[in-house]
Amino acid sequence: MRTAAGPEATGVPSPVAEHSGSRISGLDGNPPDAFPALQRDSGNTPAATAIRSLFLSDLHLGFRHARVATLLEFLMRHEPENLYLAGDFIDGWCFRSRWAWQTECSGVISRLLDLAQRGTRIRVAIGNHDNFLRNPMMQRFIDGFGLIEVAEEFHHRTADGRRFLVLHGDQFDHFERASGLTVTALSIIHEAILQANSLWSCLTSAALHGRHSLATVVKHRLRFPGLHARHFREQVVRHTRHRGFDGVICGHVHEPQHVLVDGLTYCNVGDWVENCTALTEDRHGRLQLLWL
Repeated sequence: MRTAAGPEATGVPSPVAEHSGSRISGLDGNPPDAFPALQRDSGNTPAATAIRSLFLSDLHLGFRHARVATLLEFLMRHEPENLYLAGDFIDGWCFRSRWAWQTECSGVISRLLDLAQRGTRIRVAIGNHDNFLRNPMMQRFIDGFGLIEVAEEFHHRTADGRRFLVLHGDQFDHFERASGLTVTALSIIHEAILQANSLWSCLTSAALHGRHSLATVVKHRLRFPGLHARHFREQVVRHTRHRGFDGVICGHVHEPQHVLVDGLTYCNVGDWVENCTALTEDRHGRLQLLWL
């Protein structure tokens, strides 16, 4: 599988996680309710904001709990020069069952193609849920259009000269190497939490996604998810430092973060199932983590 290099990166931080053995500094992020409402012009079309780079991860198109309508609205209000999709773009695990391709999913694809035709350079890093993109025939098919680049990872240089490794990160998750039974059990538990989250939100008008949703509260009350995310971060940071990058931008664990770990910038873009977050880069190379 090839590796591709690219020009830019972006982001701002989220809450600081505790970490034993390393010095971690948090970069102030926007609270979930600080993202302004979508502004529309008199023609009812979104007023797109030009940005240097946009990073998204774990869209999980085709998964019934994906927040596709919110994602489409967000994409309509931004026009990046560079757009990175850091894995789990389309949820191939749902192909055989539980497939839920909403109308907005097609809208997301249309918006991406429109951006590509308008000059946005789109790069897709392959994740564990969309590993069908590793198929050589699929890659030749995508390459034939010349609109989207697909690779295991990308190298991004921010406007201020920093070098970032962009990848999904599933290869650093020890549960991905566990037995099929373990992976299936974890998937069932995860979907049960999401189902309870949707029901609770419907009954109480509580937040459907973000820091105050039931799913996030439950995960933060359990010790295991925090330990899992911390171990994942340690492995990704170690790999990134070994390869000589200034930072890493990844996804996979659905835990949005933008922190410094012993001087190396760790950006987890988050997801569009539980959090609805994105990482942006401005003209000066500053990174910002946005919560919708």
